[in-house]
Amino acid sequence: MSPHVKFGVRMHQHGYNFDDLKRVWTQADRLGYHSATLYDLLNAPALECWTALSGLATLTERIRLTPLVLGNTYRPPALLAKMSATLDVISGGRLELGIGAGGGTGDHRASGLPFPSTSERVRMLEEAVELIKKSWTEPSATFQGKYYSLDQSVNEPKPVQQPHPPVLIGGHGETHLLRAVAGHADICNIGFEMSLEEHRSKMEIVQRHCDDLRRDPSEIEITHNTRVIIAESEQEFEALAVAGAASANVTLADYKKSLSGAIAGTPEQCVQQLSKYVEDGTHYFFVLFPDPIPSESLDLFAREVMTHFT
Repeated sequence: MSPHVKFGVRMHQHGYNFDDLKRVWTQADRLGYHSATLYDLLNAPALECWTALSGLATLTERIRLTPLVLGNTYRPPALLAKMSATLDVISGGRLELGIGAGGGTGDHRASGLPFPSTSERVRMLEEAVELIKKSWTEPSATFQGKYYSLDQSVNEPKPVQQPHPPVLIGGHGETHLLRAVAGHADICNIGFEMSLEEHRSKMEIVQRHCDDLRRDPSEIEITHNTRVIIAESEQEFEALAVAGAASANVTLADYKKSLSGAIAGTPEQCVQQLSKYVEDGTHYFFVLFPDPIPSESLDLFAREVMTHFT
């Protein structure tokens, strides 16, 4: 049996108003994409991630809601446990809780938030995920950590998904963050346009952390992030490349070189490029289309590429 391959529309909501987001999300929902994402930055000129996801949940029916990723340091985890349970209820069980240690130094400082060291932020993340899962699953949760605590906390209603919504941990730090992936993630998101060799190298590190923690690494779903530049024909792709080079103010040769890690070309070429990752064990892809996301690209990819894998 062929593996089930999933595709999420990765969005950076900078430059999009809510009507723009509605257009993309409702189209992606209708076309059968597995998920769609928003980023989480407080100091960006963009709609706030969590509030926007709540609005989009009421406008869609099937697509999963994936913050990619929430900064753990922006919200107390007890509050996030309540917010995420509520969003899972509102959406009928469609939340994937993407969370990370919070890597934006400038964003924290601009927002008046402390910015501990990487190792400390990852320890905070690990505590937060443990606390959130207890809050989701226990009738009355008590937790005592170094950074966070609960005292007979009641979080009702519980999430729709059982035993709980999947937790996606994002980041790529090999010493600290990948340890958190091994210990707590259901899904990992650890790089952008990585080669197969880079993927394997990162997962070997996750394997070592899993061995230390006595966890089976097959319990962690691996994802791949990539840009997608797709066109019906090679001639149309060439026109897109020329436009992309002009927009980036680089030569056509340099622009094409920059696409070496992307999924780019005709539908047949995109299928061939994706198949290498699928055969290597990656079955969940976050695809980043050019901004503003063209409706025709969303449709073409769903019609000619996604259907090959489903």
